[in-house]
Amino acid sequence: MLQRVLTLTILILLAGCGQSEPPKIEPSTAPQYSEVQLGELSKLCDADEPSEASVVACTTLNRISKYIILDLEGMDIRSLPEDAFEGMEHVRILRLGNNSLFELPKSITELKELRQIYIDDNDFSELPTVLFSLTNLRDIFASNNHIGSIPKEIEKLRSLRRLIVSLNDFREFPVQLESNEELKILDLSMNKISIIPNEIGNFHALVGLSLSGNKLREVSREIGKARKLTMLDLSANELKGLPVEIARLPELRKPVEGHHGFVRAFVSLSFNEDVEDIYGSYAAKEHDIYDKPEKFSGINILFNNVENLDSEFCNVFFIKKDSGTILNCN
Repeated sequence: MLQRVLTLTILILLAGCGQSEPPKIEPSTAPQYSEVQLGELSKLCDADEPSEASVVACTTLNRISKYIILDLEGMDIRSLPEDAFEGMEHVRILRLGNNSLFELPKSITELKELRQIYIDDNDFSELPTVLFSLTNLRDIFASNNHIGSIPKEIEKLRSLRRLIVSLNDFREFPVQLESNEELKILDLSMNKISIIPNEIGNFHALVGLSLSGNKLREVSREIGKARKLTMLDLSANELKGLPVEIARLPELRKPVEGHHGFVRAFVSLSFNEDVEDIYGSYAAKEHDIYDKPEKFSGINILFNNVENLDSEFCNVFFIKKDSGTILNCN
């Protein structure tokens, strides 16, 4: 619950750094609430033991305030009413993580400006198809569910740039995503995938890819066509070798100033347009409070069975490997 209070505080602080106050609903189109009523709604929304009334209070407050973030995380929600998101066209970030949801109401299609959705730690067996009409959606966080495949309809999300589906039930690499031409970050860690197929060569915008903790035995040489790949995590798999084409990827060879010593930060990674478009504040960039993609780079192949690497891997800027993996750079 503290997260909801902190979120509102951050938005208020950012308003002093160049973001205008969120527009209010006109009196003629919205019910009026007294300060006492608003106080009661706030208490219900931030209750230590949330109830159905808490969810109603949080959504009501959001309709009144027009805040771009709607936070319903960790409220023990098993289902949402069909009209849950009516009148919330202003919402750009929706947090529904850590609940018990297995479907989303149709009214979510009213969130035409939605940029990010968090449905991690729920009970979804598939990505909700109602999301595929939200053409401005950029980031989907859906880890720790029961998702095993990606429907072809996801190609409708032309702005999709990040998909986090770790800790799910994938057994095959979701090649359907090759049509999402803006996809930059794909996290498939902790699934049961055994092969990175030839279609990986069609992921031309991909910057970060993780299949850590799968059952990988084979990586297609076509990965050499994913020329923007900068972060590749293949740790904790069953690999015995790597195609040399990985070592020839240009972004993996580039030196990175201020490198963090890590290959990836897929969940927390921020994009410059978020600072400008979502938060409307230049102060965030000036104070460098956001991680920048160029500070994360390299290959992670720890905890595999790779005995030797081609000497071309000596040209990779940063690589984490097992001590028994031979890489002769003399």
